[in-house]
This record gives sequence, structure tokens and C-alpha cells, in this order.
Amino acid sequence: MSASITPKGSENARHRSQGEIAKGKEPKFIVDSMLGSLARWLRMLGYDTLYAKNWHDSRILEEAEKSGRILVTRDRGLYRRALRRGIEAVLVYENVVESLAKLHRVYGIRLEIDPNKSRCPLCNAPLRRVSKEEVRGRVPPRVFEAYEEFWVCTGCGQVYWRGGHWRGINEILVEARRLARSRGGK
Repeated sequence: MSASITPKGSENARHRSQGEIAKGKEPKFIVDSMLGSLARWLRMLGYDTLYAKNWHDSRILEEAEKSGRILVTRDRGLYRRALRRGIEAVLVYENVVESLAKLHRVYGIRLEIDPNKSRCPLCNAPLRRVSKEEVRGRVPPRVFEAYEEFWVCTGCGQVYWRGGHWRGINEILVEARRLARSRGGK
């Protein structure tokens, strides 16, 4: 069941009801080609997110309709076509922090990264926690010595750890949470 709400600063949109979100139905997204960075963020946050890079609008709409994914876009024309076809869609901003805050307000997405729930920012496959020994020779020696926790993508095999970039990731998420609260979010 869907509910119609009008997020502040946007046109009327069809959005999943808070009841559906509360029932544990994690939203799945399809993000258009203008929002590659946002797609990576949603994946890191643990959301199954297709990145429609170089896809024609008709293919994006077809996939969203077929798979029941929420279309995330900055393209007003694509957004309107999605709504006319009954596809759940949301207009977001160019700024990733503002977009994450809006998705939190509208869909209740988590603004915390749990690597055990994260998906690969490159290919969207789930990550799997692995022993330190499993990554020996796959990460630089200094990384192997400095860190104890590692995750490997079940799709492409990319190795992840909470490195120096983790502080920057957390700062962005803190700002998104602050912005979501200031604009009436949770």
C-alpha cells in the first residue's frame, strides 16, 4: 500500500508508507546516471541499489516497474514519467548530504554504516566479513598490520576495511543526520 505525501520542497510524489518501512521491507532503489555517488552511498548503507549508468530513460522506468524499485533522480522529466506510470519515485538534490537526508526523511533509511550489512559500492553485491588471514596478500602490508577487521565483496572480490577514510564517511553521515533533523526528520 502506498501513501501520497508531499515532501517539503518537491512536487507530489508516491512514496512507500511508513507502515511498509516499519514492517521490515527494506527499500530497493534504482538511481539514474547523474547520481553515481549517491548510489555508492546507498550501497554502503546497505541498500540494494542499481546504478543505471548510461541507461536510456525507458530502460530505467522498465526496470523500476519490473523490480519494484524506487526511482531516485534529479531529472524532473524522468520523475514525472515515472509517476505517470505509477512508479514510486523521488526527486533529490545534487548534494549527496542533502539527498541522504531527504531519503532518510521520506523512507527512513539508516544513516549509519554497518559493514556487516553493507553492499559493495562498486557492484552492489553483499559484503562478507572475513578473517584477517583471508586477505593476506590482497591488501598492502601496512594495512594488513594496522587493521583487524576486513570485509570482501561476494560479487567482485574487492576488500574493504575501516581505514583513514572512515572519519570522512562518518562526518558526511553526521551532517546528513543533522540536516534531516533540522528539516523535520527523525
